Amino acid sequence: MNTMKAISIFSLLSILFFTAMGQHKNPKGTLFIIGGGTAGDTLQHNILKEANWQKHDGIVVVTLASSIAQESFEYNNDAFKKFTGEESIHFDSASIHDAKKIEALKKAKIIYLGGGAQDRFMHLIENTQIGKIISEAYTKGALIAGTSAGAAVMSKMMITGNGLIDTVYAATFEIMKKGNLEISTGLGLLDSVIIDQHFVVRSRYNRLLSAQFEFPSFQCIGIDESTAIIIKNNVARVTGEGQVLLLNNARLNHITHTNSFNGSASISIFTAGNTFPIKN
Repeated sequence: MNTMKAISIFSLLSILFFTAMGQHKNPKGTLFIIGGGTAGDTLQHNILKEANWQKHDGIVVVTLASSIAQESFEYNNDAFKKFTGEESIHFDSASIHDAKKIEALKKAKIIYLGGGAQDRFMHLIENTQIGKIISEAYTKGALIAGTSAGAAVMSKMMITGNGLIDTVYAATFEIMKKGNLEISTGLGLLDSVIIDQHFVVRSRYNRLLSAQFEFPSFQCIGIDESTAIIIKNNVARVTGEGQVLLLNNARLNHITHTNSFNGSASISIFTAGNTFPIKN
C-alpha cells in the first residue's frame, strides 16, 4: 500500500471513529496528562485538587494498556488512597463487558489511564462503548488523567512508538524520514494535538519532530517524566518536576532523495507554572 493511500484510509477511518464518539466543543472536564515515570505525591494530590474530589466521589483506575494490570492498579490505588482513604475501582480487560464496572466508569469523578502500550489499550476497546464513555465523561465534567501510554491515547492522532522504515524498536527514532512515523487512532480527547511521553529523559526529539513535519497543522507536545500538563478551557498549565516541549509552525522546504526532512519548526520549553494555548 502506498503512503498516500494509507493516509487516505487513515483519514476516512478517523472521521468515522470520531463522528461516532462525538466532538469536544467546550468540554466541562479537565485533562491531566503525565509524561510517565513516577507521578509522586504532588501530582497525585494535584489530580484530586483539579477534580475537586469529595468523599465517595468515584475514582476508576484503567489498566487496559498494561501487561501487569493488577500490579499497576495496586500501585495507583495506594497512591490515591494515601489522600482519600478510599479504594479506587479497577477497570481491566475483564471489566469491558462488566455492567457494574461500566456504570462506575460513567459516574467516575476521576478516570485514571495507566501506562503500558497504547496500542494494547486501543485494541482492547475496539468495537466497544468504552472510548465513547470516556469521551462523554470528559465532556460532562470528569477529570481524565493519563500517564505514559495513558497520555498518548488522549490524542486523536496517536503515536504508537513504532517505526515503519526503521522497524527495530528504540526509545527514540534513529532517523527523521517521511513515512517512518506510525500513527494510529487514539481516544480523540485532543483534536489537534499529538502527545509524546518520557520526552526529555528518553530524548524523543527525532520522533516528535517527525510528527510535526508529517502533520504541521498539529501541536506536538513532549512531556517529560514526573511532569504533567493540565488542560482546561483550551489552556495547558505545566506542573511537576521536569519540562514540557511544544513543537509547532513546521515549514517543510523539501524531502530529500533519501526521504529526509528539510525545513524548520519552532520549539518552546515550559516548566511548572507556565501556560500555553491548546488548539481545538
